[in-house]
Amino acid sequence: MRYETSTTTPADPTRLWAVLSDVEKWPEWIEVYQEVRLAETGPLSLGARAHVKQRGLAAGDWTVTELDEGRVFVWESRQPGIRLVGRHAVSAEPGGGSRLTLGFEMTGALSGLVGLLLGRRTRRYVDLEGARLAAVAAEPTTA
Repeated sequence: MRYETSTTTPADPTRLWAVLSDVEKWPEWIEVYQEVRLAETGPLSLGARAHVKQRGLAAGDWTVTELDEGRVFVWESRQPGIRLVGRHAVSAEPGGGSRLTLGFEMTGALSGLVGLLLGRRTRRYVDLEGARLAAVAAEPTTA
């Protein structure tokens, strides 16, 4: 299973990245996240590990496998028979604001079956994640 979606926001790319990369706050902003807990303190970094729990899905440990600060982070998780990859990218829009592109890929021996069982929910969760992160980034910030 492979899925990608994108959304735009009036927020500048720096602000969108700040929201996107603050993964431990996702449960405050995105109702399907119950927990996102980094194993180490500090900003998101290459090799960082996070424990993630979403409603109705098995909890998993994710590792950041690619990081281009301010632009892209990719993390992956493994469950028995499945490899999960989440891609998160921020880019500037030509007329101002920014675009958030989220990608999700599931591979492995059990990916077809799990995709059939959970594909619709997974796509809905990815869409919701993008919409909520873009909305939060667009909110006025307090200094």
